Amino acid sequence: MCVPAESRIRALELELRLCKQHILGLKKSHRDEKRRLDTAKEEFESMKYHPLRKNEHNVKRKKLKSCHSCESDVNSSIL
Repeated sequence: MCVPAESRIRALELELRLCKQHILGLKKSHRDEKRRLDTAKEEFESMKYHPLRKNEHNVKRKKLKSCHSCESDVNSSIL
């Protein structure tokens, strides 16, 4: 059974058109996701610790080393 060449050409042209539309849709999705990623990166950067700002993100602070004799002086002054 032979299929006319014109029919096959039309079918291939239609498939090509559909593939191009699909590619455009994927490119748009990629662009949108990239924009969302960039926005998330910017938000993350703004969350980094800034010593002059109030710490809003419940980050544990590093304990300072202290002198034992200083602690005893402080404790005795409290009592």
